[in-house]
Amino acid sequence: MKYKHIIWDWNGTLLDDAWLCVEIINQQLTAQNLPAISEQVYADVFRFPVKDYYSVAGFDFNKVPFETLSDRFIEQYEVRKFECPLRAEGIASIKKINQAGIPQSVISASIQSSLHQIVKHYGLFDQFISVRGLDNHHAYGKLDIGREWMKELDLPAEQLLMVGDTLHDHQLAQDLGIDSVLIYSGHQSMERLQKSQVPILNSLDELFAL
Repeated sequence: MKYKHIIWDWNGTLLDDAWLCVEIINQQLTAQNLPAISEQVYADVFRFPVKDYYSVAGFDFNKVPFETLSDRFIEQYEVRKFECPLRAEGIASIKKINQAGIPQSVISASIQSSLHQIVKHYGLFDQFISVRGLDNHHAYGKLDIGREWMKELDLPAEQLLMVGDTLHDHQLAQDLGIDSVLIYSGHQSMERLQKSQVPILNSLDELFAL
């Protein structure tokens, strides 16, 4: 592997949670007498900032503010998050990369305390030199976290690789001036990912060969 540091996204990329997000958003839509969405529609409309995604999904913020909807989503997600499995090939890749002496970190749109809890729950916390999330759960983006971490790492941009599953991860990498690869997770459709013209892995097993 030519890279000297790997930055992972968490939700979707390592944690298989798209199905749970669809279930919870449909509960919220039903509560507002709005039509539920399929997994395909979810993958077509999900985006960052999450507020934009909620708007496209059909929510009227004049009736229920986005912050209220977001709080309710997180409450339900937190109760059920441990139902979501990790990607086995992701675990294997993380361990293989560490064995090669290449440090790794996580940057996530999850709230920091929750992120630390779930990464520790799955026994991966010690695999990373840093695990960084947001200080709120309205998921406006990860750019500030990424910039701060880049300064601390103090590595040439060409030595870093971002591994994610959404166009937001690709955009984050572009804004940071680093390479990225994506994997299909269900959070965004393959058609949308392909438009980014970024390399798309069939499996995280392929990561070490980069």
